[in-house]
Amino acid sequence: MKILGIQEEHGISEFELFLQKVSEKLAAAICKKFHAYAELNDLYQCNSLKVLNPRIWGYKGTIYKLRVDYGKESARVLFAKTADNDIVLLHGFIKKTRKTPAKDAKIALANFARLKNHAAVNPLPLASYLV
Repeated sequence: MKILGIQEEHGISEFELFLQKVSEKLAAAICKKFHAYAELNDLYQCNSLKVLNPRIWGYKGTIYKLRVDYGKESARVLFAKTADNDIVLLHGFIKKTRKTPAKDAKIALANFARLKNHAAVNPLPLASYLV
């Protein structure tokens, strides 16, 4: 299982830009979770992993939402699995409210649509964020 990001025009994925904006420790915590998925070659069920409700957001497919906390910082990562059992990180954001903000869900849905339309994806350098 590979951890992928949707390639942007400037060469760096939106998700990697998100990792560069958060604290080093939160970025490391996020990368550790996805590194564990890659090592196990599967998603393991836990309280911090949910599935967005497609009836509410109006899409077809499965988008996962992973909660990652480090100290007082809290992030959410929205991602999907490909037919090849790889993970594509659609969007990450800092959690400030109880619900997933509509703006962040729309970004993830737009990236999900791009993925369905065969957008280019690249492996993310998770190891460079691990401390």
